[in-house]
Amino acid sequence: MSKCGNIFSQMATRVIRRCLIGHDQQWHFDQPPQNWTPPSIKRTSLYLHVPFCRNCCPYCPYTKVTYDEMLVDPYTQAALAEVNWWADKIGNAEITSIYIGGGTPTLAMDSIGKILASIHKKFRLTGDICIETNPNDVNYSTIQKLHNTGISLISLGVQSFCSGNLKIIGRNYDSTVAEHALTLLVDGGFTSINVDLMFALPGQTIDDVTKDFTKAAELGASQITAYPLFTFPYTSIGKYLDLTSVRMPELKVRKSQYRAITKWCMENDFKRVSVWGFKRGAVPRYSSVTRDSYIGIGPGAGSHLPDEFVINTFDFNSWVNVMREKRTAVALRMPFTLEMSKCGWLYWRFYDTRIPMDLFNTYFGKKTRKAQLLFKVLELIGFVIHNEGYLELTELGAFWLHLVQNHFALNYVNTLWTKARRVPWPKKVNI
Repeated sequence: MSKCGNIFSQMATRVIRRCLIGHDQQWHFDQPPQNWTPPSIKRTSLYLHVPFCRNCCPYCPYTKVTYDEMLVDPYTQAALAEVNWWADKIGNAEITSIYIGGGTPTLAMDSIGKILASIHKKFRLTGDICIETNPNDVNYSTIQKLHNTGISLISLGVQSFCSGNLKIIGRNYDSTVAEHALTLLVDGGFTSINVDLMFALPGQTIDDVTKDFTKAAELGASQITAYPLFTFPYTSIGKYLDLTSVRMPELKVRKSQYRAITKWCMENDFKRVSVWGFKRGAVPRYSSVTRDSYIGIGPGAGSHLPDEFVINTFDFNSWVNVMREKRTAVALRMPFTLEMSKCGWLYWRFYDTRIPMDLFNTYFGKKTRKAQLLFKVLELIGFVIHNEGYLELTELGAFWLHLVQNHFALNYVNTLWTKARRVPWPKKVNI
């Protein structure tokens, strides 16, 4: 982005923040105060981050370390200590879902089994357990261990069934491996199988994209989640970008391929369940992000608490060492105002593409004027429609929301994660 573009973006960001959230919200993360403890929590979700990868993909921005069997036990002991830390602070809270991400979590299934057993003991688990995996790591042993730990929702990071596209983005398997992995999972008897696919890859055509969707459906995927290439801005995370010929796709390409994806899904009985996700049938929706609150376990894990957001140190060794000392791994903290909390709730309902108006009215109460004005504008420009008690995003609205997400939310993430990677315990990060 040009210098003028950056200045305009910053001004627009300030105006939007002021209009929607007000003056009181502070837009920076600081170190937590000494002896910080989380607020009271009775009901929440849980995120477990497993950072191990055999092959660190150059487009992936998440906290990861190269898999080494010698690191698994220190990781396990630190994660168990962090489960205990949260249990000591918040008590026997209800856990409505567990999401296990990475990295490639299935590289450490025995470790995950021990951690989940501790979570069952310390908390009240009432929802599903979801996990990510990679085609290279799916075999009969993995499937048995997934069942043994009670994991029922699986997401397979295929990205493409075209070997040429896999090579371009640095994946170290070919299409036959991806197809075999998906077949094993579908035959494995899990409640839901999501397949992650990427679109707008270099040289990829609309026909290529729909062929990937068709292959996933033919092999039995119950949900498909599609992302454009490099949704994270990589200008300041350049060390992860060694595919120098690969760049963010043009807006025209993304728009035409997103439209083709939507058309394919409508014609093949896949219903939109988020900006990126489409599922068929009555299986539960697989989602990695749309949880109103959660506590995070692991290096780089975040926790969305009732009135603040906190983030663990990203540095693996620092996280392990601090958990040995039975201290908090939280490195950064940003308190929320009530208006910020409400806007966060509304943002994720937009991400779901459906806002239940009865819940909206209950949550916002009398202070709905700004949001109602926003709804009216969005309806006038064709981004939303009213449908049986819901405000629903149209295809056009869903596409432009993903651009807003890229520009604002992921820019925040990029700023925060860049600093957090550089320094294990940052003092302050402005976003």
